[in-house]
Amino acid sequence: MLLANLLRTLSEEEMRRIRIDFRLPERSRLIFERIAISPTSPPDSGKLAKAIQISKENLYRLCSEIVNECVRILAPKEEFSSLKFFRSKYLYRPFITEAYRIEKNLLHEKDRKSIERFYEFVFINIMIFPINLVNLDLVEKFGEKWHRAKQDPQAEDLLYIRLRVIFMKVASLPSKKKMNMLQMSEYSRKLLGPLSKEAESSKNPLVKYQYYQGEWKASIYERNNPDLKIAWLRKSLSIIRENKADFEPGLEQVIVQQIAYELAVNSKEIDEGLLVFRLAHQGQTPETSRGALFLTRYIRVALLARDFKTARKILTDFLEYQAVRSTTSIYIMGLLLKSQLDIIEGLYDDASESIEILKSLNSDNFFLAYEVQIRGLETLNALKHRDILLADQLAERNIKWLWSRKVSLGVSAWIYFYQIIQSMILFHQTGDDIRPALMDHFKNDFRSEHPDFYLLLEDEIEGKGLSRKGEAKNN
Repeated sequence: MLLANLLRTLSEEEMRRIRIDFRLPERSRLIFERIAISPTSPPDSGKLAKAIQISKENLYRLCSEIVNECVRILAPKEEFSSLKFFRSKYLYRPFITEAYRIEKNLLHEKDRKSIERFYEFVFINIMIFPINLVNLDLVEKFGEKWHRAKQDPQAEDLLYIRLRVIFMKVASLPSKKKMNMLQMSEYSRKLLGPLSKEAESSKNPLVKYQYYQGEWKASIYERNNPDLKIAWLRKSLSIIRENKADFEPGLEQVIVQQIAYELAVNSKEIDEGLLVFRLAHQGQTPETSRGALFLTRYIRVALLARDFKTARKILTDFLEYQAVRSTTSIYIMGLLLKSQLDIIEGLYDDASESIEILKSLNSDNFFLAYEVQIRGLETLNALKHRDILLADQLAERNIKWLWSRKVSLGVSAWIYFYQIIQSMILFHQTGDDIRPALMDHFKNDFRSEHPDFYLLLEDEIEGKGLSRKGEAKNN
């Protein structure tokens, strides 16, 4: 039910504003209040219609009117205000429905300038939604409509649009359940390769920037060159700095933060990265996609820098936002960080609770990168909780799962994570030492790829967590 989906994204202040300015009849107010009581589990439509003695069709009509009333009260009073409102609440389907309604009206009015602005707005803003919500074919269609609507299209404008769509396609690959990392890498090359020469030789800075961003995103699926991601980001930054008038204000700082983040998660310049985020932290909220990304990166860098107090404070505030809890992909990012911090602080029951929620959420909205982390956290939490049998079973199961997804050692170092856990358990039970070669791979290969998960196992690696023959040491 759209009304319930909308209400679960609203803050208490927004609900107060609606109640004060609500102008619909009393029956509509009654429906609003009945659903507002528990928008995450709204009443059955049939039962609600029967309770207020109207047909289900009338109920849907009234709910639609109530949604429009909420938008009237809360949306900014400016061009495309309803679209901006739905975008701010990460409500993708209402955004698309409203876009089609506005498109129909504009085409009827035949105002070409307004039509061009509209298609540009929809094309740019549809890509702000979490990738698992977006219909990429629709993105491409709106991009083509924008290009056709332009009164004075520049040479290579269509190339820029194609590259933005390719970026989204590359970013969406981990949501494909049947694709493994090697296939993602190969498909990324298939998308970018045919345009690389044209993009590199382009005189249009927007084209070059978008191509470099696409290459950066594609490099995530490649293991052999961890510096490649940073190299593409530095190229992006260079283009912006050489052509500032062509880019939106603030984008330069976003790329600076991206570089600081990549350096930190590659175990380089972690303290410097934390300083970049600390200085840039100026009231960002997760109510925009850029704000949510900034905050989750800040929390992760703070974890890597062992500034757990800062990480906990920002994370607690982050998870308080209704927009986070009502947007699955953003909520997953928050819960992954919360689980890590809970494990670090010894809050294993809290971590277990978050992991169970994560398993459910990612089952319904699969994303490979999240699935790998969730499985790792579940195994690690069992080990920390001293459930040795479960930890061993999970490690064995997850090694088999990684092989089934072709996430082999040539693609990722995750298998070392489970092998080191199995070796710790064997050490715990028999006193057999961990093989030096395995320890070396874990401390170098795995740590360089996944420093946060290395941090979670650091006490055990240093011999502080498990002792020989089943006895836990006192910390």
